[in-house]
Amino acid sequence: MTSVQVLDADRLRQMMTAAESDFSDAAVARRRGSLLVVDCRPFTSYNASHVDGAVNAHCPAIVRRRAGGLIPAVNVVRSSEALADLTSGRCRAVVVYDEWSESVDQLDAESNAQLSLNSLGTVLPPSTALYLLKGTINLTQV
Repeated sequence: MTSVQVLDADRLRQMMTAAESDFSDAAVARRRGSLLVVDCRPFTSYNASHVDGAVNAHCPAIVRRRAGGLIPAVNVVRSSEALADLTSGRCRAVVVYDEWSESVDQLDAESNAQLSLNSLGTVLPPSTALYLLKGTINLTQV
């Protein structure tokens, strides 16, 4: 399983800028290129605002309780193209965020973020870095 590193909003902004330089469209760069951002907040929060290009990985509470610590990666990344990019190694980094977590140790075992990290960690090749965005998400920072 891939280890999870913690990063802050400044580092995410740097990564997003680097990913954008490879593509003419920033959202495409994050969905189909070297960086995938996964928003693990509830769907209503995601719809209200999210990091440009992020995909929402919210799972209902009943699914989380029955998951046993692991949900299928296809439930985290619903796009078959993006999932192929992840599993093939074309994606160099995945950043997962929720509303408040400062570290992986603070995540509840049944949280969307923890389940997403668990699932992604099992399918990512060793060359792909897995990150948790640190702290309260303020979308104006990214």
